[in-house]
Amino acid sequence: MTGELFPSDRLNRILNAVETIEVSLGILARKQSLPREEYYADTDSQDIVERRFVKMTEAAIDIAEELVKHERGSPPESNPKSMRALEELGILSASTATEMAQGARFRNVLAHTYGEIIEHDVVYNALQDLERYRQFLIEVRDYLESVGALEE
Repeated sequence: MTGELFPSDRLNRILNAVETIEVSLGILARKQSLPREEYYADTDSQDIVERRFVKMTEAAIDIAEELVKHERGSPPESNPKSMRALEELGILSASTATEMAQGARFRNVLAHTYGEIIEHDVVYNALQDLERYRQFLIEVRDYLESVGALEE
């Protein structure tokens, strides 16, 4: 750890990303109640869910990159490695880092596929389990509190 306080611009970026994740979790939680068949028939809901997963995961990746740059001075090599770096730094638990690395790969699939290529079963199943993102926020907040960044 650098031992330095977070620069305000870095902390603001992290807090904005946290807010994006929280808003996306709320929207996705409301979409969880859609029965599978209804989700498959509703392309608007599919688009909302897919886009919110991308935005939420990009926000988590931004948080990871900012924290890794703060602690190590350089950004991680890839999106999944950013989550692993947070584990190495003691910011994320091993299970959360694994789940979020999978989420980063899932984001890549969603961001680079479209139409019938997207496996709607995979997206619907991910929609039913948002816990990785909630746990990510808890562990990031715990870290920020432990280093006094939220008191600034």
